Amino acid sequence: MHSEYDYILVGQGLAGTCLAHALHSRQQKVLVFDDPTQPSASKVAGGLFNPITGRNMVLTWKAQELFPFLQRFYEEIEILLNEKLLHNIPIYRPFNSIEELNEWQGKSADHRFNSFIKKVHRAPIYSEQVNNGMGGVEMKQTGYLNTKKLIKGYRKMLMDDSALIEDSFDHNMMNLQDNKIVYKGYSASKVVFCEGPAALNNPWFDKVKLVALKGEVLQIKAKEQLFKILSKGVFVLPQDETNGSYIVGSTYERNNTSWEPTAKARKEIEEKLDQLVKFDYRITDQKAGIRPTMVDRRPVIGCHPEENRIAIFNGLGTKGVSLAPYFSDHFARHLVQNHQLCNEIDVRRFFN
Repeated sequence: MHSEYDYILVGQGLAGTCLAHALHSRQQKVLVFDDPTQPSASKVAGGLFNPITGRNMVLTWKAQELFPFLQRFYEEIEILLNEKLLHNIPIYRPFNSIEELNEWQGKSADHRFNSFIKKVHRAPIYSEQVNNGMGGVEMKQTGYLNTKKLIKGYRKMLMDDSALIEDSFDHNMMNLQDNKIVYKGYSASKVVFCEGPAALNNPWFDKVKLVALKGEVLQIKAKEQLFKILSKGVFVLPQDETNGSYIVGSTYERNNTSWEPTAKARKEIEEKLDQLVKFDYRITDQKAGIRPTMVDRRPVIGCHPEENRIAIFNGLGTKGVSLAPYFSDHFARHLVQNHQLCNEIDVRRFFN
């Protein structure tokens, strides 16, 4: 294994994997530290990407840039790993009222939304499977990423290249020398922390207002075969070339750092699922994950304002699959080519 690198990355979840790829694409030499014994939300998540979200169904920030970019980025990794990772599937969202139908018809005529709306249905469809008495909307540029397969495949590639060390990272053992950082005999121009909720305990970024958001999902089996993602209160996500296996979620619990699944979350998801679907199912598993979110709902990216050799790439939250490609590339351009960071995501906003 080499001892000199351009960058040391701490963490190989979705953020660390995407940043490693963006740096590799610019011929940068990267060493990743990741502790496989620690839990990771990226290995639990359904990997959903959807440009129109939330209770008020608002357009995702920077949607026009994010969603075309993620297609190219993940397809590039698919070729690299020779794995199918990206699944482009429409999302179907039933309406609750005539008012909601009218609102979506208005959105379909709005140039900001129409590239993400496939069709507004004024009458029920999929009636044998879904409760949708007032119709619903089909959305496009949607689907899911198999995050577990992505991380596993990229991990193997890193290990084959001797670019991954399976170990925890001790902040106190970083030795700042001249224009580089030395850690356990390895040197790099920068150390970038992509450690998710573990950043809550990172002394370099204690001013960053990271919020732990716990989410739980169920895995279910059903005889029904869905060819669309359902979304109303919960999402119902077909897994790879579905054989009747689905992920259903998710719950949202702020400032909870427990990785243990709960009966409360199971009950909440089941009740919402029963309101959405008509078919029978059985629960086969339940999982929990902790997502790193920000109080201002923007990622936190950039070099520490007082120590340029230490950086962070974090806070992707519930929209990590959508945000990670664009902003890993954005950050890589900043690091390698000195492009200016977007002010809204710059870590310096927490140090002013």
